[in-house]
Amino acid sequence: MGTYFVASGQRMVAIKKGRKDMTIQRFSLQDLKEDVKKRQIIEDKGDFQSVMELDGKAVVFYTIKDRAYAQQISVTGVAAQKPIQLVTDKENIDRDFGFVSTYGFDAGGRINKFVFKKSFDGSKVLVLFRVETGGEKADKIGVAIYNADLSLLWKRKITLPYPSEHMLNEDFAIDDDGNFYMTASIFISSSSDKDKLKSNFRTEVFKIGEEDKEFTKSKIDLGTNLVQDAVITKDITGLVRVSGFYSNTSSQDEIKGVFSGRLSEDGIFENTIKADFPNEKLVELAAQRETRVNEGTQKGDDKKDFENIKVNDVIFNPDGSFVVLGEQRYVTSQTTSSSSGSRTTYRYYYRDILTFKVSASSQMVWMHKLPKYQIGIRGKASMSYKNFKTNGKYYLFFVDDFTNLKRSFDEFPQKYYDDKKEFLYLTSYVIDDATGEVIKEPILTGSDIRNSRLESMLLSKAPLLANRDLIIEVFDGKKSNLLVKVERADTKK
Repeated sequence: MGTYFVASGQRMVAIKKGRKDMTIQRFSLQDLKEDVKKRQIIEDKGDFQSVMELDGKAVVFYTIKDRAYAQQISVTGVAAQKPIQLVTDKENIDRDFGFVSTYGFDAGGRINKFVFKKSFDGSKVLVLFRVETGGEKADKIGVAIYNADLSLLWKRKITLPYPSEHMLNEDFAIDDDGNFYMTASIFISSSSDKDKLKSNFRTEVFKIGEEDKEFTKSKIDLGTNLVQDAVITKDITGLVRVSGFYSNTSSQDEIKGVFSGRLSEDGIFENTIKADFPNEKLVELAAQRETRVNEGTQKGDDKKDFENIKVNDVIFNPDGSFVVLGEQRYVTSQTTSSSSGSRTTYRYYYRDILTFKVSASSQMVWMHKLPKYQIGIRGKASMSYKNFKTNGKYYLFFVDDFTNLKRSFDEFPQKYYDDKKEFLYLTSYVIDDATGEVIKEPILTGSDIRNSRLESMLLSKAPLLANRDLIIEVFDGKKSNLLVKVERADTKK
């Protein structure tokens, strides 16, 4: 599970869950030294779920059976509030969360029963769960929305608009006013597996507020194109938007373009911007793939370049353009049987990074397929990438095999295996927003830190400071966990 970090002002708190307690450490961001006098060990017998920053405090979320709790922990002083019960339910909350998207807090991670997610501005927090009804009845979802101080804004159970067998719940979010949004694909025929590559469907977005009796429904209308992955975000003008990737009906397994549309105050999807991938770029990528296959560096039956692409982030610019950062992400399973029973093992793949910039006039300004190949059996763990934008550039950090530093962008990358005791290597793709120029920069190796063999580096838990410095916890392969601050060269005096 690793350690969670929350930074506020010039201080940072680290929270690590043990079997029956939590260890809390507090650090100065100036020198990353711990104030040992402020270390705490707090008894905790719940199922640890997540930690987030709310109103300058660290808030721990955990569950006990069908009850969800939150506990505020001070970043600066020796203070931990008593846990607050957020949700308790007499109905049987379904262990299968029922939403396929985990955009915004742990892309690709698995959720059990409850999810906890902040509003766009961080002023509110959503607790979401599902009560399965099954069959031709519609599911119910439980929505509880709290202010940053954990005072209740509103809470209720809501019946979804369509029968369970026709509906695949996808993304969800709350806006800065506490309205709840979700997207879902609606299948024409009832389906048990709800496979978007094999069935006819449409995708809709729903909105409901505290005083609304039922959802406002609106189709995400992209003409003859089909939504394959879409997320709910807010642009720089404060408008709620739905953005993502689409395919066409003749070839649903690969995405063909990028879209973004805003939602009106009534929850209606409108003013769509969309752009197909340029044909010349597709021809170029196909030629590069053919070369790799002929050379024997890539298998001919490997995943297609635009298959299983998911949204990692959407960034909006003042001129009306937007950038979508994606990733080829999927899971495979294998079940083996023996005299003692059957066992299913899962493999998690986090592969190439896909980046797209679309202008306000629906032109593809630039696009890139940036090589990366990560495999693991622990879920996300050290895989995927962490990104941010500053000074007109996008920084995408990820853990890689060191041999990839010298490989070109059109070569097949060496595979990085999560949790394999190898020398870790942190690298970054840096993309210029205006020109689309991209470079690959080495950031950190074991020789940079006490000449150590780094064996653990969970970027998903790394706090991003206001000045865009990054704090990363690493294990030196010997006995010590170390904190490392990564600074951009242009911020140093």
